[in-house]
Amino acid sequence: MSRITTVWLFLFILGFIFINYPFITIFDKRVFIFGIPLIYLYFFIGWFGSILVVYVFVLFLRKRKQ
Repeated sequence: MSRITTVWLFLFILGFIFINYPFITIFDKRVFIFGIPLIYLYFFIGWFGSILVVYVFVLFLRKRKQ
């Protein structure tokens, strides 16, 4: 398995862990930040963070290929 495949697999597993039971219960509280429930912020920030990580990784791969 190549190093790039290993990194993609690691990122997938990490993302999967962050949306599983133990982490969801940590953020499933009746806490509101700016009127938004904490669980929604967790999902949206995590979603944005995962997109950002994939974007940076793809930029790194393109730069490395050139």
